[in-house]
Amino acid sequence: MTDNTQAQFIYQKTMSKALERILHTDDIQEAFSDVLHEVLDYFKAGRVSIMSTDRRNPDLQYCVFEVLADGVTSSMVGREERFPKHRWWYDKLEAGECVVVDDAQAMQWDDPTAAELLASLGARSHLGVPIIRYGKISGFLAIDILDRPYSWSEADLMWLRDLTNLMMLWRRLQRSREDVASERNKLEKVLRDMPIGLCLYNIDGDITFANERALNIFGVKSFDEARKFNVFKSTLLTEPVKKSIREQDVVDASFEYSYGKMPFDQKGDCDSMRITVMARYSKLYNTEGELIAYLVAYVDKTREQNNSQKIHELDEIISLTADFAQLGYARINVIDNTGYATRQWYKNNNLPIDDSSTGISDFVDILHPDDRKVSDDFRNAVRQGKNVRLNKRMRIRRPGTKDEWDYLQVYSVVTKYEPQYGVIEISTLTQSINHQVKLEHSLVKAKEEAEQADKLKSAFLANMSHEIRTPLNAIVGFSQMLCHKDVPEAEKNEMMKIVEANNELLLQLISDILDLSKLEAGTLEFFEKDVDVNNICKAVAASIEMKVKEGVKVKVDCQKEDCHIMSDPNRIKQVLINFASNAAKFTSRGHIIVGYHLSKRDRIRFFVEDTGIGIPEDKKAKVFERFVKLNTYVQGTGLGLQISKEIVQRLGGLIGVESEPGEGSMFWFDIPVENGVQGAVK
Repeated sequence: MTDNTQAQFIYQKTMSKALERILHTDDIQEAFSDVLHEVLDYFKAGRVSIMSTDRRNPDLQYCVFEVLADGVTSSMVGREERFPKHRWWYDKLEAGECVVVDDAQAMQWDDPTAAELLASLGARSHLGVPIIRYGKISGFLAIDILDRPYSWSEADLMWLRDLTNLMMLWRRLQRSREDVASERNKLEKVLRDMPIGLCLYNIDGDITFANERALNIFGVKSFDEARKFNVFKSTLLTEPVKKSIREQDVVDASFEYSYGKMPFDQKGDCDSMRITVMARYSKLYNTEGELIAYLVAYVDKTREQNNSQKIHELDEIISLTADFAQLGYARINVIDNTGYATRQWYKNNNLPIDDSSTGISDFVDILHPDDRKVSDDFRNAVRQGKNVRLNKRMRIRRPGTKDEWDYLQVYSVVTKYEPQYGVIEISTLTQSINHQVKLEHSLVKAKEEAEQADKLKSAFLANMSHEIRTPLNAIVGFSQMLCHKDVPEAEKNEMMKIVEANNELLLQLISDILDLSKLEAGTLEFFEKDVDVNNICKAVAASIEMKVKEGVKVKVDCQKEDCHIMSDPNRIKQVLINFASNAAKFTSRGHIIVGYHLSKRDRIRFFVEDTGIGIPEDKKAKVFERFVKLNTYVQGTGLGLQISKEIVQRLGGLIGVESEPGEGSMFWFDIPVENGVQGAVK
């Protein structure tokens, strides 16, 4: 297996394993270990580490994760938990480069302290791959080979960059998941710390949860002491109340309780302190509308002076709960759209708080049109006497906008049905879920981007595997035949030409791959200097004279006798050679012209015109795409024009083609010239 093929294999293997882990595991430590051990084993390295910048102090760094070969010590031995960044590393990383050390002993060091640091780590060869977070360098992946030098290839750098950034994307996804779990824990903490007693009972009535306030109300020391309690076997409630709890969604009840005794051991003795407890029993449903539990809120009302004060305190508690959980509550008579709502309900629905109990009907007007229909259908069903529930995510218009929406989870049920008295009442709970929706969208987008990246890389590797095998097969096959003594000399010469042509094709393929990877990574170098435009056009014309078919003339069309601009001569020449090489492949008669025209003083248009086969109208837009080959019988990678397009765009220019089938083509690119065009006119 060749080095390049082996690099592709380990690339696919590690990328596939990382993507599989994203989908199937939450254990980031185990998954990182598996993927980094693949890297460790492939390079036969001593250690692979992930170093990160300390967010609290950007001048410090620390080791996030590390895998080690047998007998190798950690890079952190003898160092503090967090230690200063070494500028030799970070100057290169922040410039978007990898830190590449093939042989620390043979390397000429411009910073001796960097050599000393590698020596202290026992590293003979080292690679540092930048980790990018939100467009900035947040750390790097470090690979230390201890026992030998190693020549790091472009293929190594390419797949290690991709692997590193995929792992960091995965880590951000994991943190997003942890944020969701944190929000859930906060909600559970709210329930635990809420200043009212809360208990959960399963559908059979057995207690499953009680917060600290509930235990204090009943004088119970721990939840274990109350585990035997069953709400439907309680002596505290009458049978009609128990029946109502089973049949209705919300039931209010009160009872006398002997403080300090177990709920299941209440016999009504008069010696114990008696307290009055008010309770609200509510049913909880899953998204399919199935009953899953009963939630009971308990309030000790013993010390209250009157019923008005009791109601006021309960309202305050509910408001406090709503503030914590962003829950709004409203009761609405759907016959005349009157009712009342909590402050949080108005806030959730982007409505002004209205203590005079008006504006309830305005809620429907600000709903998204699709959700407005759902709300109308629910209300119509309620008016017809149907016992329906509404549990749906809805969108409401953001204040001051026309097409921007906030998200609510809305749950509505019928709580009173007395149409003969003009009352059909529904109770509605709303909760703002903007943060949750934002997280969901971020996770979906990140997953789609990861999947798309995997597809693109797989397509790239598949195409390159095919393109590389084609010239390799020719080189290997004809090279073996050249070794046979009985092959005539004339045939040997022809075989040598074929081998030489395929050598050139393979070198061009590798060059195109390297240029494309540099362009995508943003590391292809551009150097602006004085460009002799006439010399470039003549050099390109001369370079393809040996490639054109017999009878095809190569010409130069230079508008000025002497023309100079400020740009990158190598990149301009690279694009013109790509154009001219394509023209040579597809032109069997006539001519090929390499030249330029000046449309304006600050712009110059280069072109290559031929009298070849031309391009059909429906395929012109595709010629600059990756791997596009209009004639599969002509050798080539299908990358040259796509690379040319990327280069011209980096130069701030435009690229295009004009062609007629059977008549020929003219490929051109137009670039700006900042200081104008200098030179003598013909």
